[in-house]
Amino acid sequence: TFEGIRKFVGTIVDSGAIPIVMGGDHAITWPCATAVADHYGHGKVGIVHFDAHADTGTDMPGSLASHGTPIRKLIESGAVPGRNFVQVGLRGYWPDRETLDWMDEQSMRTHFMAEINRDGFDKVLERAIDEALDQADHLYLSLDIDVADPAFAPGTGTPEPGGLTSIDVLTAVRRLAAEVGIVGMDVVEVSPPYDDRGEITALLANRAIREALTGIAMRRKGITERDYLHPYALGKGKDSQGNDRNQVFRTKPSPSL
Repeated sequence: TFEGIRKFVGTIVDSGAIPIVMGGDHAITWPCATAVADHYGHGKVGIVHFDAHADTGTDMPGSLASHGTPIRKLIESGAVPGRNFVQVGLRGYWPDRETLDWMDEQSMRTHFMAEINRDGFDKVLERAIDEALDQADHLYLSLDIDVADPAFAPGTGTPEPGGLTSIDVLTAVRRLAAEVGIVGMDVVEVSPPYDDRGEITALLANRAIREALTGIAMRRKGITERDYLHPYALGKGKDSQGNDRNQVFRTKPSPSL
């Protein structure tokens, strides 16, 4: 299965398109990100990984390749070095000290919810963006829906209290796609059978993908400034440069999606 995923995603990347993959559990990040790294070069791709869990386990009961191990598999394979990983939203009772030590040895950058709660999400996101640009030439975005608090995403297999809000998730995805640029993305761990309160988890995942597409379009139009908001969304009148808010995207023309 993993090799089949890797080959299929590879055909998408080789065609010049940006793969946006809807999971599936987080194990699929291993073959998906590997396919992207195969195209752009091993060691050339970085990953910003939103998750409640580090997913750097050695194994899980009954499986050597599961949703708790894909990040370790990627790093050990050499496709994506640990220094190219930025993790955001970690919390809960795991990983243990031994796993954290291994992560440190790989030079991974991690931002726990404790840091976000202390410093605010905006500041931590800025750090993550800077780190994403620090080591890699290309960026892959992996969004585990359980990075969001279960109040916003109950439909997942391993919910963890105390997570990000839905607006945090959507803002981060759009900004990374627009300001940094992405060459691939996955959205994983959405479990429809558990999403019994108005399908809010599926709606969040759907919107995250739309925000990524919006960010890609913004970047192609040259809109890469920090935390850009369209004047129309900010109220009537003109923006700070005197542009009419009704004039949509006063930018140079660019190729369509």
